[in-house]
Amino acid sequence: MKPFSPRPAGYTIEELSTIVGMSARNIRAHQTRGLLAPPVRHGRSAYYGPAHLRRLRRITMLQKQGFNLVSIAAMLGTATVDGTERLDAAMADIARDQPSVVRCLERHGVLGRDDAGAPAVVRPSVSRAVAELAGAGVPPAAALRFLGQFMDRVAPLACDQLAALKAQAGGMSAASWACFAELLVSAFRATVENAAEVTFADGEPAPRPPR
Repeated sequence: MKPFSPRPAGYTIEELSTIVGMSARNIRAHQTRGLLAPPVRHGRSAYYGPAHLRRLRRITMLQKQGFNLVSIAAMLGTATVDGTERLDAAMADIARDQPSVVRCLERHGVLGRDDAGAPAVVRPSVSRAVAELAGAGVPPAAALRFLGQFMDRVAPLACDQLAALKAQAGGMSAASWACFAELLVSAFRATVENAAEVTFADGEPAPRPPR
């Protein structure tokens, strides 16, 4: 399989199909089943990002291990109808009342545009987290607004750390850089979880979501 360098907009469905070794028809079928988020719309073209690529590779890996699509959906999770409707309603409210939040989340690759041109969450993990927070009483609009503020603060730190790593290590392969990125993501997750346990220590610790 020939790798492609991701453009800012991402991959076309034909490029994504070549990278993961899956037909465009199957990719669209996974979207219909709710296993894959819709692509990001840029004008008349649709593009898939790194999150779509990782998701399809996980689906392919699980299929090779013998799991059927029903089992894969149970393991990876799909948005519930109620959660999807609430998230869609929240996105419509944010697009109307808080366009700066939409621009912020688009800049960070959390939001894209659906077929109708409306803003839509393109990362399944964010969709699930927002839906779970809504079930706990946190409005989706508030969760997304906080996410944008948080990512604005964290992005410069991530850039600084990776720039420092590049200055020290330099000349590494793309695969090595990807591994370092995953390492930093894991470290950041552990740091946030540890901080949450201290910050919300008044009650019983909440169960950690599956990775």
